[in-house]
Amino acid sequence: MLLVAACGVAASAQSAKLPSAEKVVGDYLKAVGGRKRVATLRDATYEWTVQAPGRAESSARIQTKSPSSVRMDVDSEAGQVVTAVNPRMAWRLLPAGGVETLTGAEAFGARLRGTLGAGRFFDFKKMKVLARTTGAEQVGGETAYVVEFSTREGGRARYWFGAASKLLLKSDDPWGGFYFYEDYRPEGGLLESHRGTHQKDGKTDATYVLKSVRYNTGLADTLFEPPADASLDIPSLLRDLAKNQDEDDKRVNDYTFTQKITERELDDNGRVKKEKVSVYEVYPIADYGLVQKLVSENGVPLTPERAAKEEKRVAEELEKAEREAPKMKEKRERARAELKKKMREKAAKSGEEVTDDDPEEVAISTFLRACEFVSPRRERLQGRDVIVFDFRPRAGFKPSNMGESIVSKLSGVIWVDPQERQVMRLEGRLVDSFKVGGGLLASIKSGSAFVFEQTRLEDGIWLPRYSQVNASARVILFKGMTINQTQEFSDYKRFSAKTGEDKLDAPKEKPQEQ
Repeated sequence: MLLVAACGVAASAQSAKLPSAEKVVGDYLKAVGGRKRVATLRDATYEWTVQAPGRAESSARIQTKSPSSVRMDVDSEAGQVVTAVNPRMAWRLLPAGGVETLTGAEAFGARLRGTLGAGRFFDFKKMKVLARTTGAEQVGGETAYVVEFSTREGGRARYWFGAASKLLLKSDDPWGGFYFYEDYRPEGGLLESHRGTHQKDGKTDATYVLKSVRYNTGLADTLFEPPADASLDIPSLLRDLAKNQDEDDKRVNDYTFTQKITERELDDNGRVKKEKVSVYEVYPIADYGLVQKLVSENGVPLTPERAAKEEKRVAEELEKAEREAPKMKEKRERARAELKKKMREKAAKSGEEVTDDDPEEVAISTFLRACEFVSPRRERLQGRDVIVFDFRPRAGFKPSNMGESIVSKLSGVIWVDPQERQVMRLEGRLVDSFKVGGGLLASIKSGSAFVFEQTRLEDGIWLPRYSQVNASARVILFKGMTINQTQEFSDYKRFSAKTGEDKLDAPKEKPQEQ
C-alpha cells in the first residue's frame, strides 16, 4: 500500500448495494491492526528488493511521515531516482541531476497519494479527501470494492479492497498501470504486504519484496524537502519582486485583454455537476476597476439582441467609470491615510515596528515577517530557468492586522524568473481556517488553495496568464459554499484608459473566435 503512495476504469457496480467508502476503509483499518494501532504510527521506513525482467536486482527505500509526507529512493541503471511529497508540494530528483517540482494534475495526484499512504487512509475525511465506492470486480480470485479518492483541486486515485480479506489488493498509478499487493504478514502489530508487483498492459515490469520495516524512528521533516541551493538570497529576491510587481500592477491598466472564466459546481465526491464557461473582453480603468463585456457563454456567442444590450451596458459603465474614478481614488486615499494613522498610533503604543505597507494590500514585506522560506533551488519551467522556493508560516509569529493573519496561515511554492525578477507561478493553500469578524461574517476552511501564473509579453511586460481557486467557505449565517474556478487571460492589446487623458470609447463588437 505504501509503495503506491510513494510512486505515485472504475468498475461497474454489482447488483448488490455497495458499502460506503467509510465502511470499506474502516474494515481495512481493523484488518491491518486496528485504528488505535494505526493512529500510533508517526513515521515508517521500508527497505525493499526490486526485481525487474532483464535487469540486475536493485533496492528501494520508502519513508513516510504523518500526516502527508512520503519519500521513495530507487536505484536504477541510470542512477538514483528520488520522488517525494510533503504537505506543500511534490518533487523528484532525476538521475541526470536537477530537481523538478511537479505542477498541475500530476502534483495534485501525488499529494493525494502521499496523504493516503502516509496516513494509511486514517481519518482521510479530516484531510479534506473525498471518497466513494464505484464498483466491485475480481482481483486475484477475490471480489474487491473499488474506492475512488479525490480532492477538490483535482487529485484522483483508485484503490481495490478485498470484500472478504478487507485488505488492500490493488491500486492504480498516474501512468495507466496498476500495483498489486500480496503476502501480508505481521510487522510490529500491523499487517504489511511483503510482496508487490507493478503491471502495465497486462505485463509485470517490477516486483518488490519487503526486507525490513521500522516504525517511529523520528524522521525529520527536512527529509521530504528537495535539496536546497544555499547560495540563493530569497529575501533580496522577494524585495526585487515587490518593486517589479508594483510596476506591473500599474501597467496592466494600459492593456485590454480576453478573460475566460470556468466555474464548476462539484458534488460531495468531488465530481463536476455543472460547468459554466464565460468569455469576456476586459477594459481596466485606473482607479475604478475592470469593465467586462460578455461575448460568449459555454462556447456560444451572444445573440444579436443580447449582444446589443451588453454593448449598451458596457458603454454606460465606461461613462460612469470616467465620472467616478477620481472620486473613488480620493475616497480610497483618505481611508488609507486614516488607517495608516491608526496603525502607527497602535504600533507606537505597543512598541511594534512601523512599516509603510499599504494596509489594504498584502505586501511582500508581510510575507517576509510572517513566513519562512525553505528549499531554494534552480529548476526549469515552461522552457525558462527559474528559482523555486517553498514558504510556510513562521513559528511563533503573531499577526497584528488582517493581511498578516491571512499570510500567517498560508504555505506553498513560488517559481521566479531570476533574470527579470518576476513571479512565473505561485501555489498556495490555507493550513488553518481563516475567520473574518470572529467567524460571524465569514470563515474560509483550511485546505482552500489557489494557483496563479504570469506570462511575458513581447514588449517585456509580465501580466496574468492563468489562475485557479478551490475554496470552501461560509459567509455570514448562510450554508457553506465551495468555489472551483479557473481564469485564463489572453489577447493583451495596449490602449489608454487613464482618467483625465484620452477618453475611452465604448468597445466595438467583434465576432468571438471559437
